Amino acid sequence: MLDRLINALVASSNEAADDLLLEALQLGNDREQEVALDGLIRRETTHGLGAVIGRFAELTPSIQHQVMEHIKAFHHAIRECARSDNKELRLSAMKLLAMGRQGKLAYTLSDSLHHSDETISKAACEAMVALARWVSVETRRLQRGHEEIRTGETQAKRPAGAASVPTSPLSVYQDLMAQRPEIELAVARALDVHRGRHGQDLLRAAMLLADWSGSQTLAIVTTARHGGQSLMVRRLQQSPESEHVEAFLLGASVGGLRSHFGITFSQIDEAPVLDALLRKTHWLKEHHLQQAMQQVTRGTWWGEVELQREIERRDPLDAAKVAEWLAVSGMHDVSQDERFDRIRIYAQDSFAAKLRLLMIAARRKKGASVAFLRAMLNEADERLVRMAAREIVRRRPADFENMLLQLMTTAPESVRGVIARAVGQSGFEQFWTRFDKLDRSTRRQAGRAMLKLLPDAPNRLAKRLLSGPMEQRIKAMQITQELKLAEQLKEPLIANCSDPNPRLRSKAVSVLGDLPSVTPDLLIEKLISDSDPRVRANAIEVLESKGNREMLPVLIQRAQQSINRERANAIKALHKLKVQTFSSQLQVMLHDPRSEHRISALWALRQVAFWPLLKDVVALAKQDENLRVRRYAVNVLRQVSEVFHQEHPQSKAG
Repeated sequence: MLDRLINALVASSNEAADDLLLEALQLGNDREQEVALDGLIRRETTHGLGAVIGRFAELTPSIQHQVMEHIKAFHHAIRECARSDNKELRLSAMKLLAMGRQGKLAYTLSDSLHHSDETISKAACEAMVALARWVSVETRRLQRGHEEIRTGETQAKRPAGAASVPTSPLSVYQDLMAQRPEIELAVARALDVHRGRHGQDLLRAAMLLADWSGSQTLAIVTTARHGGQSLMVRRLQQSPESEHVEAFLLGASVGGLRSHFGITFSQIDEAPVLDALLRKTHWLKEHHLQQAMQQVTRGTWWGEVELQREIERRDPLDAAKVAEWLAVSGMHDVSQDERFDRIRIYAQDSFAAKLRLLMIAARRKKGASVAFLRAMLNEADERLVRMAAREIVRRRPADFENMLLQLMTTAPESVRGVIARAVGQSGFEQFWTRFDKLDRSTRRQAGRAMLKLLPDAPNRLAKRLLSGPMEQRIKAMQITQELKLAEQLKEPLIANCSDPNPRLRSKAVSVLGDLPSVTPDLLIEKLISDSDPRVRANAIEVLESKGNREMLPVLIQRAQQSINRERANAIKALHKLKVQTFSSQLQVMLHDPRSEHRISALWALRQVAFWPLLKDVVALAKQDENLRVRRYAVNVLRQVSEVFHQEHPQSKAG
């Protein structure tokens, strides 16, 4: 009967149903109150849930606990009540917001923070501090890692009305990640615009949240014209409280607020703070607090001998924690890198220790030394190399492209991917610019490195093959040929064979000749139909390299043509194919009345090394009427003589 009544009330759209359930919540016994609250939660009306929020302090502990268990169902009601004109309702909503850890509603506290009523503004500030304290405490608990969160223990220790705690470290972490950004943003904004008497409380909340390098409240230190910057800087330069140790250390390593850490440290005289600070930086030596203080204030641990002795007495992970102290000591970053590298070498077999060192080095400002990051590029573990490469890319020091390009031949695939995304375009442009200035072997090696660096380099070359000035396109074809990319770029090369510019057609035919997949039909077509003699001559050279005897009729015909270069190439091809008529064709060409044909014939004779015709060459050297022909013939004879003496050195001695 009771269930049917509750279901009817839940289904009703009348506001009176909320009033009836609220009256049952106020006057009923424990069982009836639970049923009434469950009905109000199921109805999800702002009127009903808002009334529950206003009466929260009057509810029994069991009903308060039920409210906290279903706190997310009150989300929209808390948002409206936190902005209500009813003072008591507004105060109750802010209190429930903090107890329920609803960080996503932290922005609603900003309006109340600037309220003219001191009670309301104070409650808003306290809610912000409570949220910040919850984040700080849970973060430390996760960092310690050795305290299990168990439901039974938490339930026993939780005061009445407190929010339920997740039952696993993973759920705690997920809850923090969902709530923390909103809380940090709300506190940072409040500290920026607030000018009232609650500034110190907001500063405390900001310090609690400044426990990691990406904190939005820690960023206030480096944010120009932020209203809370001077407050944060002054506070971080002073001796910390035990709960602000993380912010105190990060202020030195990230904010650069201290030139000499020992001066500030020597002013700390509270044992809990010293204990927390020294434990955080791992300099509390076997609980000998006084000994650690003397080491710090005198700076004896700066020396290399003392540092080596210190790290050798610890295991690798503990030795890496010494770097935390070095990072905030005020020591120059170059000196820090030298000591970090000593610790890295000592902790060679510990991934966790080297990861900690890398994270400490990554916290420093841009412009700091990257010597340690560069040393990490030589690590055997792919994960460390990848993270070091990403940090170098983020910092972009001078000559960082060359620093990373050196890894491309040996680095794992994931590291090459990081480098390719960062400096791939600049690497391609650098290779393109320097290509003409390098010798052939060097640029081939550089080209192979560039291809490993940039997987889409063939696509970039394809674009340059099809567009741009003629010289650039010819250069792209030369790179394609030397890097043996013609097979991948076959389509744009074939397209260049039909380009209006004869130089482009000629070069494209030469490059395509290296491909076994290119059929002779394409070359014959160019040989027969192309209007430019250079293109036809290059086509003959390609046919020669393929050694196909089916082309003999075409070659014999071209050996009798009127274009000298084309004719010489055809004679040379006939010699390679061992056609006996090539000698007569060559002799005829040597006596051609046209001087350019005689010069081309001398070139062909030198290429095929057919020395029975040397008498004709001697005649040309002595009697030819053209000076260029005589000079070319003399050069051929000189080269023949040098070859003969190299092969028969005894004749030269005689």
